[in-house]
Amino acid sequence: MLKESLRGIYRNASNRYEAEAIFTMWCIAAENSGVPEMRTMARTIRQHSDGILAYWTQDRLTSAAMEGFNNKLRWLIRQAYGYRDEEYFTLKIFDLPTIKTERDA
Repeated sequence: MLKESLRGIYRNASNRYEAEAIFTMWCIAAENSGVPEMRTMARTIRQHSDGILAYWTQDRLTSAAMEGFNNKLRWLIRQAYGYRDEEYFTLKIFDLPTIKTERDA
């Protein structure tokens, strides 16, 4: 129930102040739940509240695209172990947005 209500904050809060109030209530409920993982999550949310609340002050902008690109870059580095041609590796970095990094199932 707490997990789903945490997800709902992003759907239901219309501004930073509303989100802050809901996060505060969620953290209190999580701390009172008696579940150690929820207490840890509440502590983490409190410590990173400025960054979390920036979602509402920055027009719901997230770093998801950047994180996805960084993951692809790490994947390419693992695949490129042993490349001797640095220029080719640089070209592969520029080609990353078009590369599929998943295996076919």
